[in-house]
Amino acid sequence: MAAPAERLPVAARLYVAAVTLGGVWAFASSWPLDLKNPPLFAGLFALATVASAFKMQVPLPRGWATMSPGYAVIFAGLLLLGVDAALLMALVSAWMQSTFHARSPQPFYRKLFNAAVLALSAYSADLAMTALGGRSGDPSTVLLMAPLLGATSAYFLVNSFAIATAVAITTGQPVLRCWQDNFLWSGPGYYLGAALAAACVIVIERGAWWLTLFVAVPVHLIYYTYRVYFTQLQKEQARVKAIADLHAKAVEALASEKERLAVTVSSIGDGVITTDLEGRITLLNNVAEQLTGWSRDEAVGHDLSEVLHLVDRTAGTPREHPLAPVLATGRMPEAEAHCDLMGRTGTRVPVHLTGAPICDRDGRQMGVVLVARDVTEGIRLERERVRASKLESLGVMAGGIAHDFNNVLTAVVGNLALAQQRNENLSEDTTMWLEEAEKACLRARGLTHQLLTFSKGGDPIKRSTYVGGLVDAAVRFAVRGSNVRCFVEAPPDLWPVEVDEAQFEQVVNNIVINAQQAMPRGGVLEVRCTNVWASPPHADMPTQDKPFVRIGIRDHGTGIAPEDLARIFDPYFTTKPSGTGLGLAVAHSVIKGHGGFISVESVHGAGANFNIFLPRAVSTTVQPAASSTAPVPRGRGRILVMDDERIISDVTSAMLRALGYETEAVADGRQALERYRVAQQASQPFAAVIMDLTIPGGMGGVEAVSRLREVDPEARVLVVSGYADSGVLADYEQHGFDALLPKPFSLRDLAVALSALLQPEGKSTVH
Repeated sequence: MAAPAERLPVAARLYVAAVTLGGVWAFASSWPLDLKNPPLFAGLFALATVASAFKMQVPLPRGWATMSPGYAVIFAGLLLLGVDAALLMALVSAWMQSTFHARSPQPFYRKLFNAAVLALSAYSADLAMTALGGRSGDPSTVLLMAPLLGATSAYFLVNSFAIATAVAITTGQPVLRCWQDNFLWSGPGYYLGAALAAACVIVIERGAWWLTLFVAVPVHLIYYTYRVYFTQLQKEQARVKAIADLHAKAVEALASEKERLAVTVSSIGDGVITTDLEGRITLLNNVAEQLTGWSRDEAVGHDLSEVLHLVDRTAGTPREHPLAPVLATGRMPEAEAHCDLMGRTGTRVPVHLTGAPICDRDGRQMGVVLVARDVTEGIRLERERVRASKLESLGVMAGGIAHDFNNVLTAVVGNLALAQQRNENLSEDTTMWLEEAEKACLRARGLTHQLLTFSKGGDPIKRSTYVGGLVDAAVRFAVRGSNVRCFVEAPPDLWPVEVDEAQFEQVVNNIVINAQQAMPRGGVLEVRCTNVWASPPHADMPTQDKPFVRIGIRDHGTGIAPEDLARIFDPYFTTKPSGTGLGLAVAHSVIKGHGGFISVESVHGAGANFNIFLPRAVSTTVQPAASSTAPVPRGRGRILVMDDERIISDVTSAMLRALGYETEAVADGRQALERYRVAQQASQPFAAVIMDLTIPGGMGGVEAVSRLREVDPEARVLVVSGYADSGVLADYEQHGFDALLPKPFSLRDLAVALSALLQPEGKSTVH
């Protein structure tokens, strides 16, 4: 179907308008029309109408043109009746060709254009005939060769060039090339039609009208020959178009497949390099560009050895590229797979190299593909795994050391307390020395607790408290002896929080030490405790703000680089040459274990601000620490002591007797159960049982208290331990214990714990 006028290019629209106006001018210049011999005109007019219906479709690059034997009738009319009659016959011929048996409905502008082309062709033929000595409407002109050939040539050239120009403008090709390819071949048909028209004129002039019927035979043969030719041409063109369509689809599919392959290769997370058999690079993906420092455009065509520089990871010596081994064996030798890739800028990246030949469908080698995987992260993870394994071993050892150390401290503290309790004639200095020794041992309890954070027993043992005093003491202890001054602000209305005091002091200590190291020339450390409402960062879903106590620790040191802020709490990450990268990681882990979080803000070169958020305690009742000036509570009753360490059971029994209790000691849980049953049967029940949590090679506290509940559900059991195994101490009540007393403990701690245990509610925790 022809395109609407508005969809034609601007130049095509202007051309169509110009030709149409030219046709109108041709009609106007001949007006009024002088129709000689009306009967003859009527016959020729009817014949032109019928002949134009027998048309042939001529295939063009875009669309179709039409040819019909009506041209011969128009030419005969020009010779017999003149240009006026020829113009009218041209008009009806164009209209019939555009309307009758058209391949598709033609728009009105197209019909006008076709009529104008035929009108201009007839008018041009008349001008050429007159210029060469002939005259339209004069039958004798058929006897003159020059006017006849000139008129025929003019008609052919104007008609064919007018159509060729329209096609060329629409398709964007040169006019002459379009005319030569699509219209030049039709020239002989015009001359043959003109000869037949001349023959008809001669016959008609001599009065032998009936002989004109024989003209229909060659005309029909010519029409039939052209029709067969064009039918075959159309079929051939259809086949060519089908082949062209298949080729276009194949090209499109190949381009699409190539694009998909390029996208796939570019999206691979490893560096991909392909070469031909001579080692010239044919492709690099994006990762290979980053690893080598060469862009794809730069590298393609270069030898592989110019772009891929491999270095032995251990010796640091250059390696040959593996093209030959891969082609020879079909794979990368394992010994050469692990190496470093030296980039164009001197960067060195550890890679794992693999390779394989590229073969065609017949198995012939065409080149090599090499894949370089950056293993920097894998090496780092392996090192961290080794470090974590070592740390785990260290944690086990630390837990054992803490357990043994706490037992030793318990013996020392107990004996110091007994020495003060039993000897009332000690001098003031001796009493002071013993008290200081006992305080020093109790402070050492914090050191063992820090060791336990690296072991399996590092779970927090929390109690509700006000952290203002803890923060002040921890900060001042950490900056003691340094050139850093501290300012601590803790309001009296600070909310209580549940914390493991020893672990919390370690968190504050780690952050303060980090701040000290950021201020090598000294400075002021500002610490402020406030009540806030906040929500944890990076929550999966928006939550309402909750009450927290915020401990802000601000330094005025070098600050933290922006690229380091996201990794500041990662294990083993450190910017210090001698750092372990564990201080802030431990702080983050401990606070997370308390249900809180830590945030950090920093401007590089202007200091850092760490904010610790601890959730407000659910219970507003704060467990007071035992006062060192209050009287030591005494008691009565029988106490069963279970501990595998003889020195611990002896000193504990002695401390209990000093407090007014009767004692009996056993080494493990089986003996404790037996003695408890015997005492019940003898009507001499124990008021309470003190159990060590861990008994190597024997029944420990957890199993013993479970069986003891079967014997006496009302038994009062106090658990003591220097090693918090499997988080039992953090959740002692869920394991059947009534009270908790971590080792080492003082005489006062033991007295307060037992006094609370033997009260009706019987629950206590001493730190």
